[in-house]
Amino acid sequence: MKLSIIIPCYNESQTLPELIKRVLGVNIAPWDKEVVVVDDASIDETQAILRQFGGKIKVFRLDKNGGKGTAVHLGLKEATGDYLIIQDADLEYDPQEIPLFLREIEKGSQVVYGSRNLHHVRRKGFIHQRLGVWFITKMMNSFYNLNLTDVWTCYKLFPESAKKHFVSGRFEAELLFTTAITRDNFTITEIPITHIPRDAKHGKKIRMTDGFKAIKLILADKLLHLKKPETRITKDHSDIICCQFCKADFAKLEDKYQCQEHGTFDIDDCGRPILIEKNIYAENSEEHKSGINWLKSFFKQFPKLYYSIWHVFCPVMMLVNGPRMVIPLVKKEATIIDVGSGPERLGKEFINVDIFPFPEVDIVSDATRLPFKDNSIDAAVSESLFEHVPDASLVANEMVRIVKPEGYIYVSAPFIHPYHASPDDFNRWTISGLRHLFSELEIIKAGVRSGPWSALLMFMAYWLGVIFSFGSVKVAPFLAHVFMLVLGPLKYLDYFFMKIPGSEAVATHLYILGRKK
Repeated sequence: MKLSIIIPCYNESQTLPELIKRVLGVNIAPWDKEVVVVDDASIDETQAILRQFGGKIKVFRLDKNGGKGTAVHLGLKEATGDYLIIQDADLEYDPQEIPLFLREIEKGSQVVYGSRNLHHVRRKGFIHQRLGVWFITKMMNSFYNLNLTDVWTCYKLFPESAKKHFVSGRFEAELLFTTAITRDNFTITEIPITHIPRDAKHGKKIRMTDGFKAIKLILADKLLHLKKPETRITKDHSDIICCQFCKADFAKLEDKYQCQEHGTFDIDDCGRPILIEKNIYAENSEEHKSGINWLKSFFKQFPKLYYSIWHVFCPVMMLVNGPRMVIPLVKKEATIIDVGSGPERLGKEFINVDIFPFPEVDIVSDATRLPFKDNSIDAAVSESLFEHVPDASLVANEMVRIVKPEGYIYVSAPFIHPYHASPDDFNRWTISGLRHLFSELEIIKAGVRSGPWSALLMFMAYWLGVIFSFGSVKVAPFLAHVFMLVLGPLKYLDYFFMKIPGSEAVATHLYILGRKK
């Protein structure tokens, strides 16, 4: 077994030489040892000190200071150990206690935290910091059904399978790691450790503001994961998917799909394949944890509630000229792919594909690389996706590629609509633009998806959001959605306005329905 010791450091030249000597000197036999040091863009003598240790340690350097969590994240990525422990470079934690952690692993523990509050020697330090850690620990215990005494300890040992849960960031990464491994059913064991605190004058970097940020993050994380994941099995798709890169058939392993050329892709507990690069998947997951995207992701845990709200926001759009138009056009057993589906299933005929594993998503994949063979799908639909991709032609080409000859494609996209990041917003589309994107299709029908009255009310809601936010970029989108909820029922008037000839010139959303030649 190998233990990787991850040492993040930033301007720690005063303590770093002694720390590394102690780490190299600690005896953990029969375990193998790997020391990984990540310099978080230090501006002192850190690099010169690290060079003194030559090949005894692995050294990585960030070009830009990204915070402790970012440094740890890089160290974990480069580490090769079966287990990993995070060792701060400031000598607040004693490396000679590492064998105590390993002893707990050998007894059968999964994850081991070193608690500063369990040691027989009364803990020293600064009262406001200790009170802050006490409060946050109580908060975490209450929210996540834990029984920890020191949730913000930096001394943690965990298996390689848990390192995926450590996100980039500052000190809040420590807390988010705990919430993530708890949801992943890891159990945490605490052991007493010694602790020699230091203050800001001597290099302590955590501040009181980090405590307030931590409380906000814990609340946001708990709300975002308020609904427990359901045990559900996705629709069977093994007979139609293939490698999204080379389009070769997959070999089905126990919990993975394997492509001979491009490696393996995970299958989650629902039987859902994650057919996307891991870094893109991680970046997209982070996008759903901030701002208005966080609010949408929170409501998307509850699809019925989410779409009930949208029936108020966009009543006409939810009821007419939608992607279900393709159902009567295809045979009963047809395969219909919903590209960028979000959390709603339009019907039992649809297989949902999205870049994020919302409820009801069957396949996690990038819309610009759909994991289906050429001419293999009866119909494909996409609702309000094209504005969120930088180059919509890539998605259009993929949809045309996968649909069989004589198969159908339905696409709707916004025309006159305010900016709405989810997680980003790039384009607007006219019917002419949609026709051009799908020039290979025979266009059967095209028209208004959501009418001019909706466009007027949407801009009014967003304008009021900007005015009453008093310059706050973060508050404005939230207020806009509040005003949309208030004004939403007036959009029913679009039942009349959208039927007026020429209404597509000022419509909110437009659509096309085409048949592949």
